[in-house]
Amino acid sequence: MESMWKENFEVKSYHADFQLNIKPSALLQFFQEVASNHAAELGAGYETLIARDLFWALSRLTVQINRMPRWGETILLETWPCGSEGLFFRRDFIVYDQDNQILIRAVSGWLLLATSTLRPQRPSILDITLPFNHGKRSLDYFPERISVQTEYISFRKKVSYNEIDQNLHVNNTRYLDWATDCFDLEQYQKYRISGFSLEFLSETRWGDEIELRKGAVPNLSEIEALDHLTGSTLFKALINWESLAEK
Repeated sequence: MESMWKENFEVKSYHADFQLNIKPSALLQFFQEVASNHAAELGAGYETLIARDLFWALSRLTVQINRMPRWGETILLETWPCGSEGLFFRRDFIVYDQDNQILIRAVSGWLLLATSTLRPQRPSILDITLPFNHGKRSLDYFPERISVQTEYISFRKKVSYNEIDQNLHVNNTRYLDWATDCFDLEQYQKYRISGFSLEFLSETRWGDEIELRKGAVPNLSEIEALDHLTGSTLFKALINWESLAEK
């Protein structure tokens, strides 16, 4: 049983944005891929859990970015579980370039949910021993609840086929697509994303109508998605920006 997990990924053209950097949602796809592969190795993968009416749900994520990988680069992703924070299973990530320099650090919190009720389950229900990797952390803290103040409607949309995962919920990576779609071309030409935090609060399904709202702070964007019919918050995000003129 591997307590740590490493995989190489090549950044393809379809992972990259107009500046040839990996899109944040593609980075999150890589995170989910290595987390899924490691969970399977540890005996807590998708097929094993579905047979027991369980599934993993990403609930919180904080990412610090020194530099985004670029189209054509091969990067190394390292991930490992770090025990639990209450009901949350903590999993950390580090992204390295080909010179073994750290590009990105991230920490995530996952919930183990019952498929039929969507209620969080205690770690003991797995009946397996997960490695804790005591003392190894990519970041020294665990993501907190996110508080936002949003003033502007960025856009409204209806959830459709390309946003749905195998559980018939919106895939977490698409939430990040929606958050980054709240900004115009000029924002990306003047600033780069230096970090972001996400908090997923409610499931979103095919056909749901959502509304994306954002705040007005220039270097820290506060974002939330609301169910257009009920007004309930589906997810929240904070995006940190750094001026490209200062680079």
